[in-house]
Amino acid sequence: MSILQYSSLAVSPVLLIIGIVFLKNKLAMTSLTNIRNGILFGMVAVLLMLLADYLVEMRWHGNLRNMRRMAFFVFVGIAFSSELAKFIPLRMVSYKLPAFKGPIEGIIYSIAIGLGFSTVATFLFAYGIVGTSINSPITFLFLYPFATIVFSIVLGFFTGMGKLRKNGLIDHSTGIFLATFLHGLFYFSFITSDIRLLIITVIGFVLISIALIYRALQLFNNRE
Repeated sequence: MSILQYSSLAVSPVLLIIGIVFLKNKLAMTSLTNIRNGILFGMVAVLLMLLADYLVEMRWHGNLRNMRRMAFFVFVGIAFSSELAKFIPLRMVSYKLPAFKGPIEGIIYSIAIGLGFSTVATFLFAYGIVGTSINSPITFLFLYPFATIVFSIVLGFFTGMGKLRKNGLIDHSTGIFLATFLHGLFYFSFITSDIRLLIITVIGFVLISIALIYRALQLFNNRE
């Protein structure tokens, strides 16, 4: 690997450090135990993506030239398995914490899990352990942690909305499938080398993130 590829592996850990400093100094979060646990759960959750990648490889032996196979691999083998893997600890562990009361907490814990996930996932992508050959791999590796934050915002927001309703199934399902769609779109734009699709995707990511964070803050302020 080149120096740039090695450097890309540090993006997720650096973002985690920045996030922890922000939580401790700006939000005055005294205990970061649950955040640490979320990061660790995210790292372990990569195993589900590994399993999905292995099953696809066993089924098609790397022959993904058929568009239907490629779409299945991208949106199910990579995207859905990744977002489901992150949703499981978010819903089964973080969701049950007393401090988890709505979308803003969902976003915070989801980002912790997501960056823990991407810390390991970028290593797997960089060494070709999972995934298929993509164009501009260095760009992908540098952008993947930032894209993961977007997926986490979507997943965390809708999971948190489940706390505000009697039946959170619809919100949870919306979060998983919307995050899966965005994840798949991001990965697919690199496979196809479609610059216009990537630019549109990035712009969409920014707008969606701003809108969901703004709405989450509104709900938080109303709650307070």
